[in-house]
Amino acid sequence: MQCPKCPKSPLVATRVQAIEVDRCQTCGGIWFDNHELIPLLHERRADLAALRGRSDARGVNQKHGQCPRDSADLIRVSSALGRSVILDTCPECQGIWLDGGEFDTLLKDVAR
Repeated sequence: MQCPKCPKSPLVATRVQAIEVDRCQTCGGIWFDNHELIPLLHERRADLAALRGRSDARGVNQKHGQCPRDSADLIRVSSALGRSVILDTCPECQGIWLDGGEFDTLLKDVAR
């Protein structure tokens, strides 16, 4: 799969417990298939080290992208957990793209 924001960058599989997500090594964004994000937000913080610590240094958050699974145009919506995070979601497969640093922001919102 290719990054929806960095078209020439492949996504690399990253496993956390029993869940495998896909991450862009260029921009730090993460692709979550349907039903993967919420369980990961409730994992122990120590187990999430592979998904944390990257920020949107390249400014890709403002870019629109296409689903890495089915190429549908991603729709930008505010997260119900914290309005400061704009999720890019696929209307077809219900996958979610988080730009670099947004996973950390959601973790903070869940902890509140």
